[in-house]
Amino acid sequence: MERRFPCRLLGGLLALCMATPATAAPDLWDEFCASAEMRAADNAAVESAARDLTRSELHYQRLLHRAEPWLWEILQQVRTRGMPVEIAVLPAIESGFRSRVASSQAAVGLWQIVPATAHRFGLRTGGAMDHRADVGYSTRAALDYLEYLQERFVHWPMVLAAYNAGEGRVRRALAAVGSRPGAGTTRRELRLPAETQAHFHRLMGFVRATCNPDDYGVQRPALPAQPMIRPVNFNRRVSLAELAPLIGTPTNYLRTLNPALTDGHTAASGPHRVWIPEHRVDHLEHRLARHSDLALLEYGLYRVQRGDTLSHIAVRHGTSTRALREMNALASSSIRAGVELRVPLHGGSPRTDL
Repeated sequence: MERRFPCRLLGGLLALCMATPATAAPDLWDEFCASAEMRAADNAAVESAARDLTRSELHYQRLLHRAEPWLWEILQQVRTRGMPVEIAVLPAIESGFRSRVASSQAAVGLWQIVPATAHRFGLRTGGAMDHRADVGYSTRAALDYLEYLQERFVHWPMVLAAYNAGEGRVRRALAAVGSRPGAGTTRRELRLPAETQAHFHRLMGFVRATCNPDDYGVQRPALPAQPMIRPVNFNRRVSLAELAPLIGTPTNYLRTLNPALTDGHTAASGPHRVWIPEHRVDHLEHRLARHSDLALLEYGLYRVQRGDTLSHIAVRHGTSTRALREMNALASSSIRAGVELRVPLHGGSPRTDL
């Protein structure tokens, strides 16, 4: 029997369609809250921000629903760098977790990256692609920038002030009071815009409300601690309209997951990467593996035969054992017959007799 995938409609847009798990997965928000450790000196300002955020339960829940496709990917990148997990929810303050939003200062995407910062940290913004709207690329650039700021301003409240108002503005504000980055001067001692002064308190207010929803009379939507979307690389330019029927997903939903593809196609020069609902990736891979005329992927599927070793499979497909382990998220080189492995298409002729 085919499994049904319930979908949610939010604000007229199709929200994430997710397979109902057989058993309840750990909650990602619970994991987030268990790791949260940043504190704000002005408790009253944080409490006020938390109250403002939860004044409308519908508004608050919509914000958390918008975070669902993106939060897993962002958290993984934040954790890999050893940064405070609270940084992962900075898009709640910057963009309301809206991946398409653009400001009057030409800041775009979840992290509200301006053109100069995009150029500085290697994001493409022209033609058919704007990497500032891609969750993977933009998160990498935003975290690069935050690490750069943290090296200079040391304390996270001041780092986030520099992210919001600009590095130069904060340096000038410090100089005006005879201070310097990292000297322990607080934001309150500086002449900064009201928005910047409130920025850190709003972030901490979001964390407080989300980790203590009962205290604010709101329900926090459950979010399974598992990836909701996965990037898939194709071997040529593809359109979202072309992929949608192969995946079994509405084209408009693919556009929601891939706002960086401004005209609905990957850029002619690549990369040909598309974010796809996690629960539809296997469906796509198997469909393409069985139809050679639909060959789009940069990899094929190989079913492990009795007597195979990972090193032998690697040699056969012109790759390395390490690359195969990374492609298939294998903890070791141990494999068993009947398991399907992703294998690169270059350097060999992967079997697809599945």
